[in-house]
Amino acid sequence: MKRSFLEILACPDCGSPFEVSVLREEQHRVNEIWEGLLVCGRCVKSHAIVDGIPRFVPNAPLLFPEFFQKYPEAAKVIPGAGEADFLKVHGKTQERFGMEWMKYPGPLHEDREVFLAETQIHASDWEGRLVLDGGCGMGRYSRVAHNLGGTMVALDLSPALARLQDLAKESERMHLVQGNLMRPPLRAEIFDIVYSVGVIHHTPSAKYTFSQLARLVKPKGLLSVWVYGAPGTFQNFKTNPLRSDRQGLKKFIFLVWLTVWLREKISDALRVVTVKMPHNLLYSLCCPLAALGKVPFLQYFTFSVHPIWRVRLQENFDWLTPPYQSHHTKEELREWFEQNGIEPLKVLPHGVVPKPGILGKKK
Repeated sequence: MKRSFLEILACPDCGSPFEVSVLREEQHRVNEIWEGLLVCGRCVKSHAIVDGIPRFVPNAPLLFPEFFQKYPEAAKVIPGAGEADFLKVHGKTQERFGMEWMKYPGPLHEDREVFLAETQIHASDWEGRLVLDGGCGMGRYSRVAHNLGGTMVALDLSPALARLQDLAKESERMHLVQGNLMRPPLRAEIFDIVYSVGVIHHTPSAKYTFSQLARLVKPKGLLSVWVYGAPGTFQNFKTNPLRSDRQGLKKFIFLVWLTVWLREKISDALRVVTVKMPHNLLYSLCCPLAALGKVPFLQYFTFSVHPIWRVRLQENFDWLTPPYQSHHTKEELREWFEQNGIEPLKVLPHGVVPKPGILGKKK
């Protein structure tokens, strides 16, 4: 962790700044606080810095036992209070996405193009901006935004963000933090750009998580979010924007709507079983779905049509494994933007399956 990160971090409980107690530093291209404690100046709660990453998760003692054995004083001030409740609500999400993102292939050659299309922010608009990647996973899009000139904060619930350590050691513009999007340990109204691509629908309340991201955006700043799509009513569905290569679907839009509706019912039925399965078994069972992802028409009843086999495998696992998954319409997402004082600017075009995405500007 770089000392400059202290200017961005804030206590997730009371919003106050932190003081840092350095236990060990490492010199890479940039100097990093490799082990230490963050102590809130107001409520005096402490959080560990382990392997250069601030850990704002109550189960940190369970995840990093060596750190707490090495520094008994840390165990005294970070007793794991709230760990049971945290694990009950977020434990499976943390575990399963951690496994997924550690296996996910990447970076991929397409990442830059996909990132710019899905955030709907021009490549020239990232330079010199303070940017939050809300739910970064293994950090493939954090890398893109960093390479476009942004000063990055990459936040994720799982330890998989450690895959960004190589970049964080080399760049003053890359900050990593393990924490909860529903209680982000960051100062309000500080970011020029906040984006979250395909993440908040995996939280207990996507609407509430959205509000927590919205409060981090500074006035006139940008917020870009996309979520899993719901078929909604046919009247609303037929007004969804389509990508230029999918304009021909307009002739069959009612059939497309029925396909999306049926796909959602199949998904819901499968997930009744899959969310309870051991993740190694589920990972194996995703192989047939990955194979179907190349079969015309049937591919739309799977959960990935990516041309790369390993990506299809991971994306099917991503769909079937998380304990929380909600689907939303563009109308619902637009309402969230407006309720949080953010003016919608652009709506993301999609293919057969709706992907509600909006870029907005804070008033």
